[in-house]
Amino acid sequence: MKTVHDEKMIRCPKLGDEMTFSYCRRESGEMPCARIVACWQVAFDVTDVLKRVLTPDQWARFISAKPKEKALSLIELIEKAKAKK
Repeated sequence: MKTVHDEKMIRCPKLGDEMTFSYCRRESGEMPCARIVACWQVAFDVTDVLKRVLTPDQWARFISAKPKEKALSLIELIEKAKAKK
């Protein structure tokens, strides 16, 4: 489901570059980035948008997920990059 916010851009603290809201909504495959609320809450009511676009199951998984430690996230990104080579 597309939203009016999908093309908005913000600097991603995780990736260090500008990303669209639509990217953040799908950063983890079918799930939003764990940091989406913290990053986008200054721009609009991101929680309300996510509740409307996620299925009840996805919303339950999203709110119960814990953000990964920065070091673990970096290691996973490095491993993904290595696997693509």
